[in-house]
Amino acid sequence: MVDPLAEALADPSVSADARAKLQHVQDVLHADPQARLISLFFEGEEPRAAVAFGDFDDADLIAVVLHGIETDLADFPGWADIARRLCADTIRASALRGGSVRIATVAWFGYDSGTHLSALATRHATVGAARLAGDLVRMRHRHPRARIAVLAYSYSSTLFGELVLMDGAGPVSMAFSIASAGMTRMAADAVAEAISQRSFSFYATEATSDITAPLGRLGAHPVDPRDIDGAIVYGSDGGSVSGSGSEHGEATEGHASKTEVDENGVRHRGYYDPHAQAYLFAVERLGRLAARRPKP
Repeated sequence: MVDPLAEALADPSVSADARAKLQHVQDVLHADPQARLISLFFEGEEPRAAVAFGDFDDADLIAVVLHGIETDLADFPGWADIARRLCADTIRASALRGGSVRIATVAWFGYDSGTHLSALATRHATVGAARLAGDLVRMRHRHPRARIAVLAYSYSSTLFGELVLMDGAGPVSMAFSIASAGMTRMAADAVAEAISQRSFSFYATEATSDITAPLGRLGAHPVDPRDIDGAIVYGSDGGSVSGSGSEHGEATEGHASKTEVDENGVRHRGYYDPHAQAYLFAVERLGRLAARRPKP
């Protein structure tokens, strides 16, 4: 069988920039024997890919992790770390409930997320939603009994709204909107309808200190997912993690996905920091989902 990644890396017509990005993917795959490349394609000269971590072949739960704007495969190692850790933590959360440990996560880099300027519109989100819809159908076909969750961060929550609007979220059992750039009113209505029909459970969060997410809602997608009827709003400002007993999570500071250190050496906790309230809540809910009885 031809290795599409090796073939792309060996192709002399591939630009140096694209080859460097592909090398990030290869490095992640080589570092983790369980990691699997599940898709790779080029959009013009730009490579797009998705990599699965954990027990993808026999998964009872697949959690798909989506990134926000100005992110491409140059940023893949950091997002791979998020997806890999989310997989391990969800396995532990499910095992504590006596649930399945056949869990996989997917770092999905299948779309052009655009820039701060283009993020005010929906074009990139709509194209990305169409591509994600196709990948979700393929996952459902391969894993007919698995539950699928989507974790949408920043502009990719706009993408998730478009996914629901185009009727592409059928395989999804659970979705998270994290620091949303907003949804269109039509998409928000579609999400509310899906929630009312119990198509999926829908969770939304945003830190008080996040001044970036509200700026995304100044454009063509003004609806804060926390305001959608039926959305379950959870905390990012630090405090107890609902459903986990006495577990306490730390506050997210700002809009970053990962914890960052500023020019003064001060650490600012991101939404996916392993000690962040928002992250621990998502792990707890995913663990619950994985602990449910498999679909018949």
